[in-house]
Amino acid sequence: MSNCQVIDLGEGVIIPGLVNTHTHLEFSDLEYPLGQPGINFTDWIRLIVSRRIESNQETGTTGSMNRKIAAIQRGIEESSESGVWAIGEIATMPVELDDYRNRPANMLLMCFLEQLGRDETAIPTREADLDAFFNQRGWVGSSPIQIGASPHAPYSVAPNLLRQICRQANAANRPVAMHLAETLAEREFVDHQTGEFVSLLQDFGVWNPGSPDSVLSIGETLKVLSSVPLSLIVHGNYLSDCELDFVSSCSERMSVAFCPRTHHFFGHSAYPLEKMLKRKINICLGTDSRASNPDLDLFEEAKFVANSFSRVDPRLILKMATLNGAHALGVTQAYGSLIAGKKPAMCLVTHPGADSGDSPFDWMFDRDSKCAPL
Repeated sequence: MSNCQVIDLGEGVIIPGLVNTHTHLEFSDLEYPLGQPGINFTDWIRLIVSRRIESNQETGTTGSMNRKIAAIQRGIEESSESGVWAIGEIATMPVELDDYRNRPANMLLMCFLEQLGRDETAIPTREADLDAFFNQRGWVGSSPIQIGASPHAPYSVAPNLLRQICRQANAANRPVAMHLAETLAEREFVDHQTGEFVSLLQDFGVWNPGSPDSVLSIGETLKVLSSVPLSLIVHGNYLSDCELDFVSSCSERMSVAFCPRTHHFFGHSAYPLEKMLKRKINICLGTDSRASNPDLDLFEEAKFVANSFSRVDPRLILKMATLNGAHALGVTQAYGSLIAGKKPAMCLVTHPGADSGDSPFDWMFDRDSKCAPL
């Protein structure tokens, strides 16, 4: 004991490092979300595309990449300061793992390469891009990087491209993350091939309804995703009861990432959190990006859940922010809980009114609670 150093941290509780299962770090240079709260989702997508185009025009290819790398670095720093020790990142082409090299020791990054394309003639190119990405090495400096794939969404990925991505992920034993059932307009598009997503794709010149296999239903997409070792359904705001039952039946290899404050920003209907919990679906938390969120503080996401779902046990909310996220990213051997042999990834949660006689769950997600890395 004489060789041990004792540090008094004051009143508080030590918890596992937070796991942010879904974010887009390239937008971390934004000071405010794009558009106003309640903005139509396809209008928001137009703002995203316009921003990328304007960035390229203002700075050129090299300048745009430097700006993107700087935004990624800012997002990593912000995440770390709020107690995040593992990140599920959606990376857009062109991307090198070195773009993420400046991270705290022991912070894990799961880097999902985003792929889009409704033109099936481009599938061989996408296949080659993904193979090259999968063949990159998984360590940069002293911090681990793992690699996955991200077919973007049902409206932006041709069915055969989705199948090809999942075949490659299965062969390489890599996880897959996909935006799914995010809006009612998306459901209208996949169910009927009508609505605002048709107009969006027409505006972008990528709508070709001639193929009988031009769109998969949400249920069919879930079946394809269930073929990979580990899949992450991003958002899942409008999954039907039948679809939730399917996700539940695959709970060991399929998870759902809930992004509470982004959900609120777009004014979606009430999130089916309690339905998911009843079905024992592995629900985890994400921040999405600063394009739809005021910051990348995952602890604030957990507090938002506690405030919005008062009947949900705060122990479950903590698990959503830690161990469930680690399960979703396939890293429970090193992250998500305080067990000997895991990475030294911990946080301290404090509250100005905390008392040693209180249960920490009485105040952990109170408005005035703070979370910081240890």
